[in-house]
Amino acid sequence: MEYTCLDYQSEMKLLGLKKRLKEEDLTEEERNQIVQEIEELEKAMKMN
Repeated sequence: MEYTCLDYQSEMKLLGLKKRLKEEDLTEEERNQIVQEIEELEKAMKMN
């Protein structure tokens, strides 16, 4: 399996979203949006 720049970019985005999700000053709306983005990205990366 070939590892591409897009794979790397997706992984870094996922890590950033998970780190941001741990922040305490997020509104419920922001938290829900981040969770949704994480789920979509994991699905696209076939991680679920």
